[in-house]
Amino acid sequence: MASRLKYTAGFTLVELVTIIVLLGIVGVGAAKFIRNASDIYIDVTERDELLANASFIAERLARELSQAIPNSVRIDGSSAVHCLEFVPINWSAIYLSIPAVGETTPQLDVIELTDIDNNVYVPDANDYAILYPLQPAHVYDQTDNRRQLVLSCSDDDDGNCATLGDSDSVVQLLVDEGFAQSSPTRRVYIADSAISYCLRGNNLYRHVSAINTAQAVFNSGGELMAENIANVLSNSPSSAQTLQDPFQSFAATLTRGGFTRMNFLFARGDEQISIVREVQIPNVP
Repeated sequence: MASRLKYTAGFTLVELVTIIVLLGIVGVGAAKFIRNASDIYIDVTERDELLANASFIAERLARELSQAIPNSVRIDGSSAVHCLEFVPINWSAIYLSIPAVGETTPQLDVIELTDIDNNVYVPDANDYAILYPLQPAHVYDQTDNRRQLVLSCSDDDDGNCATLGDSDSVVQLLVDEGFAQSSPTRRVYIADSAISYCLRGNNLYRHVSAINTAQAVFNSGGELMAENIANVLSNSPSSAQTLQDPFQSFAATLTRGGFTRMNFLFARGDEQISIVREVQIPNVP
């Protein structure tokens, strides 16, 4: 009996080529879809990150400024760097009496430096007492006799301010010189350093320094606080401020208090976010 050949079904060459072409078209379409989805995800992520960074630095700087000594804000810099400087309050107290300039033993009588939880603040060798500052020079220039170094703190009990043992809750701050002006609110501020926020090279840096008469403009160093800031800096921020200057200071008028404006333009690729924040220092001198 003759053998019978059996043929099995299969793909022809034309069918294989057609399938390969179709799979290629589907693959290209799927790859484009995935790439577009990835680009959208990256764009959204970068936008969220940019917004988070902008919100963080605006809130951080606003909180620090709100705890600054009144009228201690000053701005300086060049087309390469702008710096905002202020003096944060370590403590504030109400005084009962102050020494005048030239007194032999310049001493302030102040209410004990303690909060409602009996946490005591004891001034150290780096602290200054600042009284009735109406302009930045009163805070920074010691020759104006509004800022004096605190030499010691004592009370009438055991001489130690930290023990809260004074019978009338009044302690004595010995300073190196008397004051040229008293405060209508009898408030004295205690501080030991200055804070500067400097924008340079599209980055924002935080610096801590001594309280000096001349403002320091930092061209290097500091703690990196924010990146991707695209503000165009003016040549003289203290006198000819422009709309893109990151820091602007406005003096008080008869109808409103003084305030500081922050204006940051964050940019990454095609994404841009503008943050404008005005901060009024609530403490009265």
